[in-house]
Amino acid sequence: MRADRIDLLTRVVRDRPGITAGELARELDISVRSVFRDIGHLRDRGYPIEADRGRGGGIRLHASWGLGRVLLSSEEALCVLLSLAISEKLGFPIFASDVARARRKIVDAFPSAERKRIGPLRERIFVAREASANVRASYRVPDRAASRQLQAAFVATHIVTAEYEKADGTRSVRRLEPHALLISWPAWYLLSYDHTRNAPRTFRFDRFHSVEADTSSPFRARPREIASELLGATGLPLDGV
Repeated sequence: MRADRIDLLTRVVRDRPGITAGELARELDISVRSVFRDIGHLRDRGYPIEADRGRGGGIRLHASWGLGRVLLSSEEALCVLLSLAISEKLGFPIFASDVARARRKIVDAFPSAERKRIGPLRERIFVAREASANVRASYRVPDRAASRQLQAAFVATHIVTAEYEKADGTRSVRRLEPHALLISWPAWYLLSYDHTRNAPRTFRFDRFHSVEADTSSPFRARPREIASELLGATGLPLDGV
C-alpha cells in the first residue's frame, strides 16, 4: 500500500537525515522516480522536506519538524484526531491551517484498516450552538470511568447498560445504542436509541453514573437519522465534525 510506504519513507528520512534518493529507493524497493513522487506528496501535506544535491546533501526533514519518537496507542491517536477535527469545526482562531495539516498527518499514520474506521466516526460527531445559561450553570465534569466506557462503546458500536440521573435527581438504568455525540459547548450529549423506552433519546454526559458495554451486542450506527429524529424539530443548527 502506498500509504504504508510513505509512512516508512517518512520514518527513514527522519531517522537517517541526509539519505540519498538512491538509498531510499533501494531501502523501499521502489524507483528513484517514485521516491521523488512520494516526497512531493509529503511536501503537499505540509512536511518540511529538504533535498540537496552533491556531497553533504541528501534528503532530510527540517530540524524544527516533529516531536521525536512520540508513540501513541490507537485510542490516544484517535482522541487527538477527533479533538483536532472538533477544533476545526469550532473555528479555532489561530493556527487553523496547522490544525488541518496535523489532522491529516495523524490520519495517514493509521494502518489502512484503521483509516476506514475514522471517516465514519467523524460523521457521528455534531457541533451545535453554545449551551444555554441554565445548562452552563448546572453542567459538571462527567464521571471519568463512565465516560471511558461510553467512549469505547461509541467507537466499537456496542450497546451499553447505563445508570443515568435525570434533571430532577431520579436515577434509572437504561440500555442504549450510542449513535452520535453532540457538542453544545461546554456540554456534551449522547444521541442514542434507548431500548428501555424504545425510542431515540438525548443524554447529558455529566449525568451518567455507571456504564457497562455489552461487547456481544454491536449495532449499526445511524447518526444522521437519530440526530434528525431528536433535534430536527427544535431548529437547532447542527454541523458534522
